[in-house]
Amino acid sequence: MAAELRVLALQSPQLIINELAARFTRESGFTIVELLDIAELPAHARRRIDAGEAFDAAFIEDVQLDALAREGKLIGATRRNFLRVPIGVAVKTGAAKPNIDTVEAFRHAVLAAKSVAYLNGGRSGPYLQDLFARWGIGAAIGAKERRPDTDTVGELVAAGEAELGITAIATLMATRGVEVIGRIPAAIQSYVCFAGAVGAAARMPEGAKALIDFVTGPAALPVIRAKGMEAWADGTPAN
Repeated sequence: MAAELRVLALQSPQLIINELAARFTRESGFTIVELLDIAELPAHARRRIDAGEAFDAAFIEDVQLDALAREGKLIGATRRNFLRVPIGVAVKTGAAKPNIDTVEAFRHAVLAAKSVAYLNGGRSGPYLQDLFARWGIGAAIGAKERRPDTDTVGELVAAGEAELGITAIATLMATRGVEVIGRIPAAIQSYVCFAGAVGAAARMPEGAKALIDFVTGPAALPVIRAKGMEAWADGTPAN
């Protein structure tokens, strides 16, 4: 029987880890047990860690990970940059796709949509809310927005509850019933960045380190790119 690694990973890291899990198990002898539901947000991960959740490795947002390392809940020396995830836009499968190629085109698409879904929290939600406010369209968007507390933006679009969905592009690509239009324009892009580290109370620290090395190594690159994300190499700016 393979030894179990308890992994606390947020949605975008999970998409990569799950894709590579079988190969990692064959090569390392460790099986991966996911501790978070795939739609859970950083605040949920933080609460579970603060409540004493036992885990071997964490793959969470970089700022949160660094704070937990300072608090002694993660081993800072094992920290590795992992993913950068851009914000994308999607519509329901078969629906017309608005032009989002330029900043003005994206602004027009958001204003023209009958309803818009984006997160209430996380990184992208507050960023988009602030962006709309700076554009002077916050009130117009607020009257028709759907803002879930977990990343079910794609599901809202697929169900017809929102005409336009704006969230991490990897999440949208993994959602059935939606078509991804693309990323928001580079001039207003904001990345959600994830890093990995070994838990301070890890029962399998060597296995956790092996997993971090594996998913940040060359074997993961094709999977990362296929899912609309970018490998976040050390030294690459977060935004």
